[in-house]
Amino acid sequence: MKAHKSNYNCMYLGIKIPTMKQILRALTLLTLILFTTKIHAQLTNLSNNTNIRSGVALGSIGVLADKDGLLYKTDGTMAGTVSFASLKVRVDTTVQYVIMNGKIYFTGIDFTGATGHELWVTDGTDAGTQLVKDIYSGTTSSQPRGLFVFNNNVYFFAKTSTDGVELWKSDGTSGGTVEVKDINPGSGNSYNSNYTSFFANNNILYFDANDGTDGVELWKTDGTSGGTVMVKDINPGSVASNAENFTALGTNVIFSATDATNGTELWKTDGTTAGTVLVDDIVSGLGSSSPSQFVVFQNKVFFTTGAIGVSMKLYSTDGTSSGTTLVKSFGLGGTAILSLNAIINNKLFFTGSSITAGAELWSTDGTSSGTALFDDINPGMQSSVPIFIPDFTSLVQSGTITTQLFNGKAFFIANDGTHGQELWITDGTVGGTQIVKDINPGSASSLDTSTSSNYNLSWYYTKDKFYFSATDGTHGTELYSTDGTNGNATLIEDLNSGSNGSDPFMFMVLNNHIYLTADNGDNGSGDRDLYILDASVTLPVSLLSFDASINNKSVDVKWVTASETNTKDYTVQRSYNGIQFQNIGTVNAAGNSNKQLSYLYKDNDALQSGNTKIYYRLQITDNDGKISYSKTALLNVLANGNVLALYPNPVKDQLYLVTNVPISSASVRITNANGKLVFVQQLENMQAGTQNKINVSTLGKGVYYLEFIAGDSKQTLRFIKY
Repeated sequence: MKAHKSNYNCMYLGIKIPTMKQILRALTLLTLILFTTKIHAQLTNLSNNTNIRSGVALGSIGVLADKDGLLYKTDGTMAGTVSFASLKVRVDTTVQYVIMNGKIYFTGIDFTGATGHELWVTDGTDAGTQLVKDIYSGTTSSQPRGLFVFNNNVYFFAKTSTDGVELWKSDGTSGGTVEVKDINPGSGNSYNSNYTSFFANNNILYFDANDGTDGVELWKTDGTSGGTVMVKDINPGSVASNAENFTALGTNVIFSATDATNGTELWKTDGTTAGTVLVDDIVSGLGSSSPSQFVVFQNKVFFTTGAIGVSMKLYSTDGTSSGTTLVKSFGLGGTAILSLNAIINNKLFFTGSSITAGAELWSTDGTSSGTALFDDINPGMQSSVPIFIPDFTSLVQSGTITTQLFNGKAFFIANDGTHGQELWITDGTVGGTQIVKDINPGSASSLDTSTSSNYNLSWYYTKDKFYFSATDGTHGTELYSTDGTNGNATLIEDLNSGSNGSDPFMFMVLNNHIYLTADNGDNGSGDRDLYILDASVTLPVSLLSFDASINNKSVDVKWVTASETNTKDYTVQRSYNGIQFQNIGTVNAAGNSNKQLSYLYKDNDALQSGNTKIYYRLQITDNDGKISYSKTALLNVLANGNVLALYPNPVKDQLYLVTNVPISSASVRITNANGKLVFVQQLENMQAGTQNKINVSTLGKGVYYLEFIAGDSKQTLRFIKY
């Protein structure tokens, strides 16, 4: 969880281009830079030489920042693209922004000089752009960093004169912006620039911190001082465990950490001290396996051990020692790049390297025998170095590494030894793996690897087309699009005529249009212009969450979307083996929405099957008939399906919870009718048939939902408080 080693160091309102730890490791080995029949102009200039670098869609307007951090807004017209709050603040371009309740929170620099770098907020208007709080009073900066939204608060680390750099939170008001805890008492800093950042799972906010005594260790917070505690001193004493690579696996978090006995190995936590344990000492003793590149696949975490260019191995884990197994050894000099991958037809595709075949396209079905070279694109010992292209939208919105499937296929970059580095596509079959087009004819690459220009890293997935920047060797780096069919790649417009190239950079979709910056060459300073792509685009459905939980004698299948465009409906599919799925119901979609929407489908039949594992997924259908699929959600069912009894109901003061099987550890979470979390309790060593007391006397009258979480199994029961 290192700040400078996080999955993505996103270019939020600043000028920094998205990067990630895994990509950087691959870049040191591969030197990768992302990347065709000219048609009529399709780009409209919204502002000339303003050097706008980035922005974010906020409702019906886009909030932008130029290279100096000055704020702009746009409604998609030239007249409506103007600067605002120009006499108040400029954005600190070294940190990211977050969005909460329709407003953008960021670290800003006061133009008057009355304050330093502090927490600011904007709703895209001058009046709505305000200093939230001068945390370090006066001109000295508190420098808020690591902004993260959790339970309707912005969490971050900030500096004061008395407490150093410590944990803070804000509800958006000055009075509600408070220090959570002085973890490293006095003027010492609990924040560590190499490791401290946030990770949330199962309503627990995790982070690394140094209390001045135990070194950098794993902590958690519920937003109160008393609830901000070290989870466990993994490496006892003052030596740091430096926990990182946090990945959710059900209610547990899988990560890597170092202790004095086992070196750097695989760990897990459920948020309790007792539940924070070494999963497996893969390299016994003080030797370290140094697990990294964590990817969730088939309800397990896949990861690599070893180092690039040495001897890398592929492992998987279900969170237990017995369930942590070697999938594949790549041998001396072998490499596996899991960081950028694609999941097609229940197989994980990634870049693998061996001495005999070089770096080529590999796939795994999760088994040792099913992990092999998929396609030797550059035959023999030469390497094609295939790298899947992640979805930029999900990268910026959530930081999650995903490769957006394009009509069931995935785009990647490869060099077959004949055409140079070009754009390829695969449907998960060897016959369906092919170059899209030799954009820069011959052995030259359409990917400009000779320049260090950040703007060459540019791509955007839509439902109908994939937009990217490339060069054909004549026009320089310009904007292209493709529908993924063989030979189809089109130059949108030669903005900077000749071989110079405009280096287009796409950063935002607002009101179904892509926004980008480019240098049209109208001056010698390289000043960039803001453009809008005239063609209307349709983004894939953006799923924020998808899960299934037991609710009395049925299963609640729930999902939340961040946006929908041209979406017809969702078909809920169920499977008992994770391979063969059947349709069990359909839910109509909103169709078009930029708002967060929640959906629910109740499966009343699944628990009667007697199966202990039930798999669910969504088939998402557009109005034009195109189909895509969600991730798969696994529901683990305990004995007899309905494991809970809850009484009395209605209840006044004391609830009793009874299970029909012994359970070693479980969490109880109660939310009100509005979905707000109002109660949390941990239960240990539950015996079958034993009453477990839940004191609800402090809750107000009304309807509540009790969620019972034991391992990977969840059940929700409704009760009434009177």
